Amino acid sequence: MLEETKFDSEYYNEDYFKTPEGKKYTKPDGSIGAWSYSNSDGEWLGCEPIVKTWKEIFNLNDKSCVLDVGCGRGTFIGYLRNIGIETHGFDFSEWAINNPYPKCHKDWIRCHDATKQFPYGGSPFDLVLCLDLMEHMYIDDIDKVINEIFRVGNKWIFLQIATVDSNSNGYILEKEDLVPKELEGMAVAGHVTVQNKQFWINKLMANKENKWKLRDDKVKEFIKKVPSNIISNWTKNTILILEKV
Repeated sequence: MLEETKFDSEYYNEDYFKTPEGKKYTKPDGSIGAWSYSNSDGEWLGCEPIVKTWKEIFNLNDKSCVLDVGCGRGTFIGYLRNIGIETHGFDFSEWAINNPYPKCHKDWIRCHDATKQFPYGGSPFDLVLCLDLMEHMYIDDIDKVINEIFRVGNKWIFLQIATVDSNSNGYILEKEDLVPKELEGMAVAGHVTVQNKQFWINKLMANKENKWKLRDDKVKEFIKKVPSNIISNWTKNTILILEKV
């Protein structure tokens, strides 16, 4: 059984990111497995073609400013800064912020809870990134996080979300729920709200139709420009791009 059932900031520790032992969970056959990102230095070479594509399709330049919400150890921030794009980020995990990706300076990132008001003024960011974050949000907090993403976004929002296909109901774990054994293999990654693409579109676009619009054409452009082997997991899940009207 999962050693912890509350996915708070302490859950996202060294075992989660670096794997001295990994997060323990029960497999379907009853044996005990261990999961982690298993990444000792936070490097991912797939970042380079992705950030170059963002720069191109969102017309980013040395006057642009980007925010990475749930930035982990700041790998994408390091890569964006390397191509001259001012980028900031924050994450729930104290361990991640205190052990950043070596090419991400500590003054570019901060420890902050995405369910609280973001520590920035209104609309300062030309691009807001939200990568593998929303599925970590408890259902009661999702609207708060979405509202803050929109509040600080000035032009573009790019989300990548772990989802199920349209024929699946997925699952939602409440804050006080014990994780059922049959879900431990999914929940061990901290995924508490796993739904389909339309669920997230409905959440994002509620009362926003006159202010933001979905850009499926930009998603297709992004997928076309980035090598498929790099974003194969992203395309199996959901990529959404929104533009401020």
